[in-house]
Amino acid sequence: MTNLLHHFTSTTAGLSVTWTNGAETLFPWFWLRDHGEDAISLDQTTQQRKIDTFAIDPAIRAQRVILSPDQRYLELDWPEHTQSLISIARLADCAGLIEAPLRSLWQAGSLPDPLPQIDYAEIAAGDVGVRDWLQLIQRWGFALIHNTRASEDGTRQLAEHIAPAQHTIFGSYWKLAAELREHADTAYSTQYLAPHTDATYYHDAPGLQLFNCLEFEGSGGESVLVDGFAIARTLQQQSPEHYAVLSQVEVPGQYLDNGVNLQTERPVLRHDRKGRLLQVSFNNYDRAPFLLPPADMAAFYAAYSAFNRHVLDQRNWLKIPLRPGMALILDNWRCLHGRMGYTGKRVFYGCYHNRADYDSRLRTLTNP
Repeated sequence: MTNLLHHFTSTTAGLSVTWTNGAETLFPWFWLRDHGEDAISLDQTTQQRKIDTFAIDPAIRAQRVILSPDQRYLELDWPEHTQSLISIARLADCAGLIEAPLRSLWQAGSLPDPLPQIDYAEIAAGDVGVRDWLQLIQRWGFALIHNTRASEDGTRQLAEHIAPAQHTIFGSYWKLAAELREHADTAYSTQYLAPHTDATYYHDAPGLQLFNCLEFEGSGGESVLVDGFAIARTLQQQSPEHYAVLSQVEVPGQYLDNGVNLQTERPVLRHDRKGRLLQVSFNNYDRAPFLLPPADMAAFYAAYSAFNRHVLDQRNWLKIPLRPGMALILDNWRCLHGRMGYTGKRVFYGCYHNRADYDSRLRTLTNP
């Protein structure tokens, strides 16, 4: 990380850091004292803050700042003969200089051949295979798994390589087939399902969704995937006013069943504090009634319809005929999924994974 640092200068307001790319970042003195990474400031085992933030003098200023001998840290001398350390890596990360993980947005025709996929044996072999699997999901928003065991137990074993399944109203694991009528959901049918994201009625919508094909006898029933982030980028380029509406209007979702009334709301396009797209949340089946002033309501319907036109544009579709021995995992915060209508028998077994668990597993395997 030291190759990112060009030089630094002490000012009244804080430490001004100039990076090798020419960018400059001002780190306030209070912030630097609050974010020390030395043993007095930060528990080295738990990485939890030890310094009392609320006891820091608001007017504090470092008396001296030097680069550590290994050039990985800045050493800051404070009044009352105290010293703290902060890493160049942390400064660069907070300044937004660390490159985001590679994410390849796609339409059906731009995907690689073969599709993003991995053999179950690689996953079962250990953490390297699991890391490669999760990085495929991170880059493409989905991954196929070949040579899976076409059984409920095999599905659970596959899922547990990431984390325990997320428990929802459908249970920790669920079987999906037209013959089952356990829940009031159109997924339990043979009819066509338009691409959508799941659980728009949950405050914490699942991060991943796993489908393992147990049985298939018939025709049709292809799984459909759409890259919601790619659609969002296209919408932003073509109709920035629609993009803005879908980023601002909170759309309610609901799920109603015997003894169940789940409701929440969020924008179709949810962003993080830096303005980066974080989540696509789009499910017209589960959209609950809501009313805006007439002009705002008209603007919403126009933007929502524009997004839906991209969703239904089959140039954006990837159709996957899952068969026993194949599983599909997708990022439910990025990819919309649907299903073509079918005849015959189609039985899937699957689960959800919490977003936090997925992110945690990916981070620990990528940066051990």
